[in-house]
Amino acid sequence: MMEKLKLPKNPHTGLKIYCHRCKRDNPTCNHYDIHKYKVRIHVPGTKNKKVTKVLDAKNYNDAVVQAIELEKELKSNNYQKVIVTEFGNDYSILDAVIRYNQYLTGNYEYSQFVKNVSDGHRKECIRFCTYFCNTIKETKDLTLTRVVEINRKDVAKFYTWASTHYASEKSFNKCMGALKAFFKFLIDIEEVQMKNPFDSYESKKAQKKNVETLTKEEFQKIIDVIGVANPISKLGGKGEKKNMYKPYLIQGFKLFLLTGGRREEVVDLRWSDIFVNVKGIRFFSIGNKKVNRSKKTDAYIKYIPINEDLFQLLNELGYQEKKNSKDFILFPQRNVLTKTIMNDLSKAFTHYKKQAGITKNVSLKNLRKTYITWLHLAMGKDTGILTSHSGEQVLLDHYIDRTILNAVEEATLNFRVYGQ
Repeated sequence: MMEKLKLPKNPHTGLKIYCHRCKRDNPTCNHYDIHKYKVRIHVPGTKNKKVTKVLDAKNYNDAVVQAIELEKELKSNNYQKVIVTEFGNDYSILDAVIRYNQYLTGNYEYSQFVKNVSDGHRKECIRFCTYFCNTIKETKDLTLTRVVEINRKDVAKFYTWASTHYASEKSFNKCMGALKAFFKFLIDIEEVQMKNPFDSYESKKAQKKNVETLTKEEFQKIIDVIGVANPISKLGGKGEKKNMYKPYLIQGFKLFLLTGGRREEVVDLRWSDIFVNVKGIRFFSIGNKKVNRSKKTDAYIKYIPINEDLFQLLNELGYQEKKNSKDFILFPQRNVLTKTIMNDLSKAFTHYKKQAGITKNVSLKNLRKTYITWLHLAMGKDTGILTSHSGEQVLLDHYIDRTILNAVEEATLNFRVYGQ
């Protein structure tokens, strides 16, 4: 543990001990490991302006020497050094990341600034900040270097690292954007007096990939090999083998195709989620787990239309007998977690796709893209109402297969996957 810093009874003028966690001079806390010597020098001819600097001295005598050197430098430069007011915040890089994490978790004293973000998003943001710290810690002490001391060379070093680390343009841009957001937080919310070092950089233009969907014939081939083809798959590099067959695979894949739902949504569908309105139109009414998790609420609802394809499947699964029950539709007698079923479905789809001789680069999530592609043909720009996407461009960029042509626009609840 770091030795406790001390000041004599009559310390050098302006010399303090500062705690970055408590935001106090000469604190009474026991955060000794992050206490620093700090000097505040009044600017002559002004009322309140002061130059403040956190020193890297480990003992009082060295702190006095550094304070005197700073004052001499300021006098020789006619106090033209950057002036930081007494009220401005000052953080080391390490403390700034800790502060940012508190902000993202909602554990932040200024509640008017708190944003509701998912835990996954928070972890991703902090991970990018950690990567940045790792690139500069070879030449800078993270506990002593102030955020205001980060310069273009530090950004250039990180830019080079990220360019090498991320093959995907999208991932690279996300990483750089996260650091820009981090410093924006420090400047806008924490009121650190500095310019955003990540404010200007050359982002990478991401090439749009073709969206892959499955044809009716390809999907049927996968269904046909389940229970017939070899179910054993070799995993990893250790020769481990696993039986990919599960009795609910066919029903599961069909539910994915005919609802267009995300994995957790489909696996957790219950018969009691079915809603019938006054016109006799059937929907699944479920919580929008992605949005609710992000906004930390349960207020958002998602509706999945039960069209002719889906209703036929539900009848095969026992709709008339089970429509009022709270049983899960898929694998009702389950003794495993939802996540386990999700993972089993994903791995099994990839396995049986290969067994069926499908060479396309597709996985379980492409069933959702297939559904949305055909839904878009029926609903056009209104597709996002049912898919919970904020705009049509997101669909066009990531979900709509542009190769499907000659489609006839159909009524919303009468569309059928593959148009038949």
